[in-house]
Amino acid sequence: MNFNAAYGAMREHTTPIPTPAWVRLGSSILIGAAVALLASRAHIFAALVGALVCLVAAFVLVFAHPYRRAMRAYADKRNVTLVPTIAQLVPLMILWLMVMLAPIVALPTWGAGLVWLVVFGLSFFVFPHVDGTRRLAFA
Repeated sequence: MNFNAAYGAMREHTTPIPTPAWVRLGSSILIGAAVALLASRAHIFAALVGALVCLVAAFVLVFAHPYRRAMRAYADKRNVTLVPTIAQLVPLMILWLMVMLAPIVALPTWGAGLVWLVVFGLSFFVFPHVDGTRRLAFA
């Protein structure tokens, strides 16, 4: 299969309800901070509490925003289910694996900063695929 043709076909489908930029950015920052805290040399209890606060805040930011209601209405109108697919869960499981493995390393501050940057970038990149907004483009 021709890569350019496949990429072009994918780009033809525009996302009808894009993830709001500040939700995507804020959640990605918080997810990156959770993993960076766990990978840092901070006391494990403080890192766990901080990471838990960051992860809960990221989920609240996503699920409390009105765009989720608009997504549900659009999916209902198009008769599409919003049940997560394997394609949505794989990036989420990779992020979850990072959260679980981060405490086994104890990085200095600059290392934790690099971890934050990598996880932030990864989560920002895959966010529309994980939250389901990109899936609605193919409905």
